[in-house]
Amino acid sequence: MKIVIFTADSNGGYPVPAVKGGAVSTLIESLVNGNSKQKQCDMTVVSFYDQIAADIAKTKYPDVHFIWVKTPGIFRMLDGITFWGVKTFLKKKKAISFKSVFSLLWYIRSSSKYLKKNIFDDVVLENNIPIAAIIKRSGYQKPYYYHFHNTPRINANCKDVFNNCSGFLCVSDYVGKEIEKGNNPIGPVPEIKVRTLYNCIDTNLFKPMQETERLLTRKQIYEKYNIPESQELIIFTGRLSKEKGVDQLLQAVKNMPNITVLIVGALLSGLNLTDSYQEKIRKLAAELGERVIFTGYVDHQVLPKYYNAADLAVLPSMWDEPAGLTMIEAMACGTPVITTRSGGIPEYVGDVAYLLDRDENLPQNIAKSINDYLELSSEKQEKIRNAGIQRIREKFSTDHYLEKFIECIDE
Repeated sequence: MKIVIFTADSNGGYPVPAVKGGAVSTLIESLVNGNSKQKQCDMTVVSFYDQIAADIAKTKYPDVHFIWVKTPGIFRMLDGITFWGVKTFLKKKKAISFKSVFSLLWYIRSSSKYLKKNIFDDVVLENNIPIAAIIKRSGYQKPYYYHFHNTPRINANCKDVFNNCSGFLCVSDYVGKEIEKGNNPIGPVPEIKVRTLYNCIDTNLFKPMQETERLLTRKQIYEKYNIPESQELIIFTGRLSKEKGVDQLLQAVKNMPNITVLIVGALLSGLNLTDSYQEKIRKLAAELGERVIFTGYVDHQVLPKYYNAADLAVLPSMWDEPAGLTMIEAMACGTPVITTRSGGIPEYVGDVAYLLDRDENLPQNIAKSINDYLELSSEKQEKIRNAGIQRIREKFSTDHYLEKFIECIDE
């Protein structure tokens, strides 16, 4: 079976291998890695060019074909001007979506030419709606599939491409149900074309430490950030945006002097304080003083140490999140999770996380859930931790991701 995967975005053009990060690129690399070991198909990945990514691909994944799309300098310059203009003059909240628009157009042009000249058994387009133009421009016929990591909000004037799509791989039942609706830009999609392919994580990386190692790691992180030993540690991972709900957590622990919150992500000093939400975060953090710590960027490979060091992970998503990667990362490390009934999150965490409603009582309910967990006996706490570890290993490990991916496009 010959499969080609097209992957591009307008948020900076993350390559595969995922040397610059990016959730979608990381998941595609999981497929690449799986196929390098299992050799279940003849796989080609069409990616934005990056020298480091190309070097890694050559040495680590010699059995997978990589087609590199190099963006001309003039297009990169236009990207920079456009991004600066949108950010400066239009002040769009989603200015990041304009970071590589011209690079994306070049990618579509190059990929269309490539697809026109080559024959594959299956074509998979990853997430980005505008790359539907690859199918339209190349004149390619079935079978081709779209892999949605988010709920589509536009159809990029390619409704015919979506109407003729052989199938849709969705990261949750929630996303599948959304595209089946008639008011969705690409909908209504027939239920028979929808398959659920849950996201996964590397459980060889995200895993619980042995107790001696965990206590040592906890001690090191407490010393690094000057956290008193008497404090319980709550971790929040994610960007500082209203959708991620960090304000709900900070309100929740306002009257909990025994709690320190470790916010892993953007530095407070890097915030645009003209944004009313970010100004709110700054004020809440100031009120809590030393009990709120902003770590800044933490490398993906190091993140499991932070999860292992924490008593709880609180991730109160305030939007209909398609999936819940940070939730399952924490659970895989044995860190219990408090989160919300949002989008596809309940499908990922099941009944082994504290699931709360997104309402006006959320801060109080977060505080109650924190106290409820901390007041449990050590035996009951360990039972919750082990249930989370087992769930992620069984359902969301990269070990079986390629197999499930191929099943979805062979269905």
